[in-house]
Amino acid sequence: MDPQPHPASLKVLDFSDWACNTTECTLISLVEEQKGNNESNEPVRSTTFSPEFTYPIFGDHETVFGYKDLSIKLDYTSGALRPYLNVSYSQKYTPATTSSSTTVDIIKPDDAFDTIAEYLPKGYLTSRPSFIDAVKTDAATFKPLGEKITEYTQEQNDGTVQVFEIYKNSFASTKFREYHSRMQIFVLLFIEGSSYIEDDDDKWEIYTTFKREEDTYHFVGYCTTYPFYCWPENTRMRISQFLVLPPFKKQGHGSKLYQTIYQIFRSRQDICEITVEDPNEEFSDMRDKNDIRYLLEHGALKGLKAPVSANVIAELCKNYKLTNRQTQRCIEMYLLSNINKVNAEEYKEYRLQVKQRLYSFNFDVLREMEESERKEKLQDTYLA
Repeated sequence: MDPQPHPASLKVLDFSDWACNTTECTLISLVEEQKGNNESNEPVRSTTFSPEFTYPIFGDHETVFGYKDLSIKLDYTSGALRPYLNVSYSQKYTPATTSSSTTVDIIKPDDAFDTIAEYLPKGYLTSRPSFIDAVKTDAATFKPLGEKITEYTQEQNDGTVQVFEIYKNSFASTKFREYHSRMQIFVLLFIEGSSYIEDDDDKWEIYTTFKREEDTYHFVGYCTTYPFYCWPENTRMRISQFLVLPPFKKQGHGSKLYQTIYQIFRSRQDICEITVEDPNEEFSDMRDKNDIRYLLEHGALKGLKAPVSANVIAELCKNYKLTNRQTQRCIEMYLLSNINKVNAEEYKEYRLQVKQRLYSFNFDVLREMEESERKEKLQDTYLA
């Protein structure tokens, strides 16, 4: 048996040049058919964007080892969302194999292709010509699944009007389960801390938004919601995942989707409350603006002044099916917009109203503090 090299004689290898940040080298494209005359004579056109993070797929460090100039391209037909995966690079690391070498090299390159492919549905494409054919078929035949709930229009800068439609689905549909398997990877790439949901539960209600151009449809975003039992005989609906793809962000589509879902749930007699699962800051901001706008339009906050009693808050919660915390946030925004800050007593009542909510929400932590520290923490949170 050949003697093993002594650790002191091992050659130190520098692998840093072979490490690639997967978020930086991944590109996603929505691809649609290029219709009419175009200068490039290309059969398709793409809208390309980057993921916000890739750690759910590639690990916390968002890194793969073993490549130089790594490029991960995940293309989708814009309506049916048929995926095409292409991984390329200029060099791939090759481990040392000679037995006479004093280099101990047990590190092997990661399999970037197979790692991301595990998160794609069966039947994903790996041939560019096949994908181009799928894009053309998509444009000619794809129609959104489910029940059409509503449509709305938006006027563009060039004066044209675009039409958008919202559909409702459930996993009771085999075809929609298949469609959901193609779109669900987006929640991993764009919603912090998200994960796949079980598609064998027919209680899920999923709402999808599409842009319609003549008879061609393009995926915009979607929301998943789930019903929970609420004593004694009611339902609490929870918004679980809420996503609008980057090319359609900051255009009001998130608000339209949320408004549609909220009005559907508020109109249903069995639903007593609408909640949100772990909302991020962006969603919370959008939700706040829409909720307070709705309450103002319906005169729900008219004439309120601090301190607003618990009975008034409870009545608003019941009528508008918002959580106690969300109702109080809307009340506080209304009060702040109408407060006379020069009036010291009025401003004090407002501050106490906010701090009371903060105290109740953080009760388990604050009750362990001394009174002076508790007041300081409440003040810091109020100012934040």
